[in-house]
Amino acid sequence: MSHPLLCWDIFLEGRGRREEFEQDLWFLNKLQRAGYWKFLPGRSLDNALVWENKTILVTSADLEIIFASKNMFHMNGYLPKEVVGKTPKLFQGPATESASRKLISTAVQEQAAFTCSILNYRKDGSLYNCCIEGYPVVNEMGKLLNYVAIEEEIPC
Repeated sequence: MSHPLLCWDIFLEGRGRREEFEQDLWFLNKLQRAGYWKFLPGRSLDNALVWENKTILVTSADLEIIFASKNMFHMNGYLPKEVVGKTPKLFQGPATESASRKLISTAVQEQAAFTCSILNYRKDGSLYNCCIEGYPVVNEMGKLLNYVAIEEEIPC
């Protein structure tokens, strides 16, 4: 006999996932408060991380990685501490398409949001297709503070 899904089941799953990503969520919230982020109408970083299991990277305005969620390891083999201080170009290589690079570069220069698929490299050198949603983060005065990338591996 099957049992219906209970609200308690959903609550426990959400609680477990929030506990798993507690440090990541704490750091993201700290960044948002410290920079007075005016960010992503209709898009929740908490939901992207906890429920959608997407990887989140945050860069400074000059594109230096300042935060990477811990689930990045499952996508590309890098620990967050290995990428902090580097640029996202770390994941690119000879097979990365120039059209995707140009799309991202143009969006960043224009401080515009973007979505694209790009062929990236794992730490071990193998390739993976990555879907990236990129968002500029500005403060209340409109000054660019950070760039946020919400990423997930997609089948090739």
